[in-house]
Amino acid sequence: MKLKRRHFLKKSEVGMLANEIRRSLGASIPLEDVEVAFTQDGDEVYFHRGQLLLVRRGNRLFPSLRSLLDGLFTLPKVVVDMGAVPHVANGADVMLPGIRAVDGSVKAGSLVMVVDEKHGKPVAVGESLLDAEAINAGGKGRAIKNLHWVGDDYWLLSNSK
Repeated sequence: MKLKRRHFLKKSEVGMLANEIRRSLGASIPLEDVEVAFTQDGDEVYFHRGQLLLVRRGNRLFPSLRSLLDGLFTLPKVVVDMGAVPHVANGADVMLPGIRAVDGSVKAGSLVMVVDEKHGKPVAVGESLLDAEAINAGGKGRAIKNLHWVGDDYWLLSNSK
């Protein structure tokens, strides 16, 4: 992934980002030395001390897998069986039959962290297409739209710094 422009945020911009993080992700983290870069696709990526912190695609701001693994953010969990992990790690959306458990707070349109059932490690960040009740009811079809997964360009970008 090529980054077009990269610069440090001004103090006022850091304050606005911190407010947005608090409002949309419910987290309060210390932010200093925050850089923003723009991808060739028009996404914004935010780095904190050289590590990928957040991605903004359109109006949607979501944490990177690296920041989830580092414990900077938490999202409601969707646990998938090990058979689904390779597909999710290749960018596939999460299908209802592969889901083993879901946090009750998940609502349609909310951000979720997709974790594997064996290790409980995040393998993707996604947007829920259904409420927790509908997911627990089972069936067929898509449940989670995959936004960022292990091995994608953002993952490679976060591990190259």
